[in-house]
Amino acid sequence: MTALNLELDHTGVAVRDLDVGQAAYQRLGFTLTQRSFHSGSRTAGGPVEKWGSGNHCAMFENGYLEIIGITDPDLYSSTKDYLDRYEGSHIVAFGSGDADKSYPILSSRIEGVTPATKLQRDAPFGPNNEETRLAAFRNIHVDRDVIPEAKLIFIDHLTRDVLWQPHLLSHPNGAVALAEIVLCVPDLEETCGRLSRLLDCSPKDVVPGGKVFELDRGNVYVVTETRLKEWVPGVEPPCMPYVAGFGVAVRDLDATRKFLAGNGIATTDHPYPALWVASEFTCGPIVSFSQA
Repeated sequence: MTALNLELDHTGVAVRDLDVGQAAYQRLGFTLTQRSFHSGSRTAGGPVEKWGSGNHCAMFENGYLEIIGITDPDLYSSTKDYLDRYEGSHIVAFGSGDADKSYPILSSRIEGVTPATKLQRDAPFGPNNEETRLAAFRNIHVDRDVIPEAKLIFIDHLTRDVLWQPHLLSHPNGAVALAEIVLCVPDLEETCGRLSRLLDCSPKDVVPGGKVFELDRGNVYVVTETRLKEWVPGVEPPCMPYVAGFGVAVRDLDATRKFLAGNGIATTDHPYPALWVASEFTCGPIVSFSQA
């Protein structure tokens, strides 16, 4: 099978109210971009049209976090489908390089891989947002009937300089990287079998009921509901399967803990070392912070 370097590029949290989502993640200590509005093509080669969704992003040295919501309910947006399922994490995007090169590789591994479509948005540019530049992407999607656990995207960044602007990389909570994604599934072996074919790698056993795919950068954890509830007692999956949460690496975990406490956000410690924040503060996902 042809090799393909894969990195955990970003995750997307769909929120019912973008103002609420923006406030929640700023309270968690993420520096967010100004609101940006999407346009895109629905099919490969199709026309670019205005969509009814917008986002705020937290850009890290490695990877990023997207908070996405509906901005015009009368226009098309894939975000509507996400919110019909549940409010919370849905998008799991892998950096895979040139879409023209990665598409034939991915489509040979599993059914349901679609040719790249265009996505773009006008983004503020410069330390004082003095300019507006186009952020452009080519996204390869995987049909959610094939991979129901998440909205999987393989992304080809055409304008990295517009996204990773230096002044956006500093966060009050000390975030430096998107470190991990957690998928909660009803059948661990069946899900890992499909993901093994798509990602062309085998997962490692980490705990009973939990496996991890180690990418070139970042990890994808797959856990059962029983294991999830051992990790986060009291959590109730909104449906199965689903994206249960994501993890962010930080410069100084003790400083992150103090920052969150100062903002009235309760945290729970883990010994590896890490801490997690419950869904009441995050619009759905479990958000963990680990020492970089």
